[in-house]
Amino acid sequence: KAEDASTQLQIAMMEKGGKVSAQYAQIDALAKKLGTSLPGTAVDFQNMMTMLIRQGAEAKNVLGGLGEATANIGVLLKMSPEAAAEFSQQLQDATRTANQDMLGLMDTIQRTFNVGTRQDWMLQAFSKLSPALSVIKKEGLDAANAMAPLLAMANQNGMTDGGSAGNALRKIFQQSMSKDKREKGNAELKGTGISLDFSNGKGEFGGLDKMFAQLEKLRSVSTEKRLAAIKATFGDDAETLQVLNLMIEKGASGYAEMLAKLEKQASIQERLEKQKNTLTSLWETSSGTFQGAVVKFGESISPELHATAEWLGKVA
Repeated sequence: KAEDASTQLQIAMMEKGGKVSAQYAQIDALAKKLGTSLPGTAVDFQNMMTMLIRQGAEAKNVLGGLGEATANIGVLLKMSPEAAAEFSQQLQDATRTANQDMLGLMDTIQRTFNVGTRQDWMLQAFSKLSPALSVIKKEGLDAANAMAPLLAMANQNGMTDGGSAGNALRKIFQQSMSKDKREKGNAELKGTGISLDFSNGKGEFGGLDKMFAQLEKLRSVSTEKRLAAIKATFGDDAETLQVLNLMIEKGASGYAEMLAKLEKQASIQERLEKQKNTLTSLWETSSGTFQGAVVKFGESISPELHATAEWLGKVA
């Protein structure tokens, strides 16, 4: 199994002419290191690295923080190595997170997980929200940290599909910066003494604080005026209205409350240390280390094992 896992990693990193990437040895060493420091075996983490490469991750990204972050979230949330790799790579792409920030991103994900929002739900949400990150001028870890409380609020408000929540937020951010829609919405508010402007005055998004402050104004107008203004500005599909009404009702105070809940959570390293000290985890880690020693012994007689297998084939 160890030989096959190592071979599959080499195949995944094979370049034109059958040459294996020079960074194979470093990635293989990282997998073996994780196999002795985390619950699981070197084979598990070699399989994880193989899946990361097959998902399109560059070797330098795996070595730059993606590999370790993937292993941590996989162990903590009890995901299979392959599932953790697929999740990690797709989430990095959706949030455009730098390699060195991947540990921080996974920390944010495990915090939302521990307030009731599943990791696959968050991936779906960020995948749909991704096109709007350029509108709010945030990406990577900053975007994840800013959007996580909003997404957790939407999930707890009954949105069972992460993609729907992410798509609704995308529409809200994009349409809030549409001059045409804003003017139509303000036309509906004519005579109320208020108008909406989500920009910073220079044609760019003014930030979440500005958005919450603007949406709060709608509380003071009649239901008829409020609904007409919302429809003209943001459209009237059910998912968008559900998230928008949540932002109006909960406001900045609701966002701050959820942010405080997330910040109160233990970090991913603190939770991993606690989990690593259970008897089950200690046994898995020790077993992984022992298997590594057995593999080393097997490698030392590998030529004889191969020759024996070939001889048995000829006898058959």
